[in-house]
Amino acid sequence: MIVGHSISNADGVIQAIDEPVATLLQRHRDQLVGISYISITHPDDLALNLAKVGALKTNGQSTRIRKRYIGGKGDVIKMEVQVSRLAGCDGGLLIGTLSTIDDDQDLDYGPRRLWRRAREFLDIMHARDEILGAELFADHAWTILLLTYVAEAEGRIASTEMVSDHLSLSRATIERWLRVLQSKTLIEPVRAGIDALQLTQTGIDKVERLLDQRLAIPVA
Repeated sequence: MIVGHSISNADGVIQAIDEPVATLLQRHRDQLVGISYISITHPDDLALNLAKVGALKTNGQSTRIRKRYIGGKGDVIKMEVQVSRLAGCDGGLLIGTLSTIDDDQDLDYGPRRLWRRAREFLDIMHARDEILGAELFADHAWTILLLTYVAEAEGRIASTEMVSDHLSLSRATIERWLRVLQSKTLIEPVRAGIDALQLTQTGIDKVERLLDQRLAIPVA
């Protein structure tokens, strides 16, 4: 299950982190902002972590890292982090999507299952629009949430431009829908100068609750 996100500068110093992630790491958010992720990474996992992050290309493919953190109480905390390098000033930003992992749990019943179900929704909706005509349907808000969720699960950066292309709607229309989703605390406000969409923790929780429902996927 996705816990939340972190934003670090090019050197790995944490600039922002979601409160649920801080709680899982047994710290307050203000204790983590301003320190390097290196300082809380298990020493045995550090070399691989640095190698994978160092190989990231700006605005390129993400990398998935299974690693251990040292919690504020000294506990070893296992997590999976999907990391992308986003272009920006001073070398850019490292965007992390953090998920819990359980070695005793089949991954088919964890985050991968929810990711696959989200992809299935998008595929069904695409086929529906192709066969019946997109003009008959207007589930833009749900599509934006799914696109953002899938992008985060795959370690990519969802953007207004990407969503606009997917829905064949103007950027202005997408921005109006984003304001609605932000008013419902489902999407984070877009940071000035960075076209990157991110679900809030409330958004993640509610999307995953819907994806976890044992219901047939609707076609209309």
